Amino acid sequence: MADYQEYRRRILRKRWRRTFAVAGLLVLLILLSAVGLLWKHLHREQSPAAVQGPTIFQQELQSSEWNTISYTPARRLTVQTTSAGSTAMDFRLAALDRTTAVDRSYFANVCFLGDSLTQGMQIYSTGLPEASFCAYKGIGPNAVVNSTTCTRRDGVQEIPMEVLTAQQPKVLYILLGTNVLNRDGDYSSFLTYYRLMLDMIAQALPNTQIYVQSITPVRPEVRASHPGLYKERLCEINDELSAIALEKGCAFLNLWEALADENGDLKAEYAQNDGYHVKPEGYTAWVDYLRTHTINPGVTSAAA
Repeated sequence: MADYQEYRRRILRKRWRRTFAVAGLLVLLILLSAVGLLWKHLHREQSPAAVQGPTIFQQELQSSEWNTISYTPARRLTVQTTSAGSTAMDFRLAALDRTTAVDRSYFANVCFLGDSLTQGMQIYSTGLPEASFCAYKGIGPNAVVNSTTCTRRDGVQEIPMEVLTAQQPKVLYILLGTNVLNRDGDYSSFLTYYRLMLDMIAQALPNTQIYVQSITPVRPEVRASHPGLYKERLCEINDELSAIALEKGCAFLNLWEALADENGDLKAEYAQNDGYHVKPEGYTAWVDYLRTHTINPGVTSAAA
């Protein structure tokens, strides 16, 4: 009988130990779940709140003019995002303010990276043929990032990044986008390549002042043959480019101030027959704008 009682006590002790073990395991799992939920709550990424009402830039921009609005250069520009994830920056306000005009000789020490629009700067005497050029018809930022072999207007083939790295210019002006944005639709890959390109250039040219130029305006009729080239879309893309330029420490230039009419279209007197390339008269206005929008030129200023 005593043996039976001892056996029964051992069985009960084993059952209690199993019960306590299971209960302890359940408590541990509950505690771990609670800790996990608390950590996730404390460390989750806050999604940008939708912009309610006018942004800081829209509040300051009350007119419909396409000219750059003056602002104090020391003021920090905060980039807001909309509920759709796009930037709430206005490229007209992000652009450099007007400065004292520099002499054309200033551009003998700079380089221009761009497409056929930049080639016009090289071709016409009203442009800046005395500057250095990495200008290739039809290219976009992806060609620079991917080290694509590009063809100059004289037929010479070269890789843009290799040329820029060898030159190490003091100043670099960039204008890319018109040729690769002629189809309507998503342009996020264009912006991604643009960011990568600026990172690559900044690393290869650590002592170079970089200017990002806005995509130029076009005539309204261009949309019929190039569905992606129309005012509203180009403004959206320029908003994004201006935010990227500031993000990467580059200066942003609003070419619409020089080339657009009161409606935001490329001025008729500046437009070639295709509606988006620029006549020599347009390059005169373009150069005048560049001369009066510089950062620490380090040269003697001249009368405009």
